[in-house]
Amino acid sequence: MHTDDGVVRCTLRGKLKKAFAQANSAHTQNKTNQQPRTKKSANLSPDDARIERIEKRDSSENPLPTRLAVGDYVRLRRLDNTTGVIEEILPRRSELSRRDAASNQNKSVQQTLLANLNQVVIVFAAAQPEPHFGLLDRYLTICESAELKPIICINKADLPHDKLVQQEADLYSHIGYEVIWSSTQTQQNIDTLKTRLRDHITLFTGPSGVGKSSLVNAIEPGMAIQTGMISSATGKGRHTTTGSQLYPLSDGGWLADSAGIRALAAWNIEPEELATCFVEFRPYLSECMYSDCAHIDEEGCAILRAVDEDIIDARRHRSYVRIYTGEER
Repeated sequence: MHTDDGVVRCTLRGKLKKAFAQANSAHTQNKTNQQPRTKKSANLSPDDARIERIEKRDSSENPLPTRLAVGDYVRLRRLDNTTGVIEEILPRRSELSRRDAASNQNKSVQQTLLANLNQVVIVFAAAQPEPHFGLLDRYLTICESAELKPIICINKADLPHDKLVQQEADLYSHIGYEVIWSSTQTQQNIDTLKTRLRDHITLFTGPSGVGKSSLVNAIEPGMAIQTGMISSATGKGRHTTTGSQLYPLSDGGWLADSAGIRALAAWNIEPEELATCFVEFRPYLSECMYSDCAHIDEEGCAILRAVDEDIIDARRHRSYVRIYTGEER
């Protein structure tokens, strides 16, 4: 644990361990007994739906964390200069979570990538490995649901890459996301990234092999995070970071570099809320003929009309359908 007096190695207090175990057990039981979801009958505006989600997230009905996560604030009792006991986990102001890769249909487990953050830098490579924009859409969906600012970073910009990568980057810029092209070889936009990270608590995340650790080394050389190479046999990245760790930045702020993620499944996003997580859908959500429109193949759907008119990108809509129908991996 980072404290004002340095790093302290801590264990959980016995009562807290028991409370965590009980909360985890109750959460699993609630998920098992959960009834099938039904669509809302009210036709909430996009803004009302987002406000409802925020109020639900911030209400006292939300359960306490069932696991301690990187970024959590705690109260601890010092045992000596280097060790202590965690007495209390303080409420989270924000978190970025996914469904744990070990989850199955009968037991869905939350994995918190970082707690109490205020922005996410999603790193993809321009090439080696080739970018998977469906995966990027899932990252953006999770960030939008958590009300966190995402920044898209296209790394290895010095490498030759398909023109489709530039076209997709332009699409994300057009719908309002900041896209930063970077290279640790040429130092392209390293200073821009430093500026974006200053005085923020940021998660660097993305697939394996896209150069997250190398970027962190370029931004904060003293961190000296181990880096790795791309497997020439598979073209996929090797995992060079084993888990999220939070580092203080010399210019102010904190940065977590997460393990590479090859599959990403959304956590706890209601089906009727998913469309609000696609920013370009929002202006049309109140114009559908039916209040329970899923925006997939319904008559009178304003989203589908916008896709047909090339106002909404068809590939982005296909990403939405895959997430909605559970084809997320």
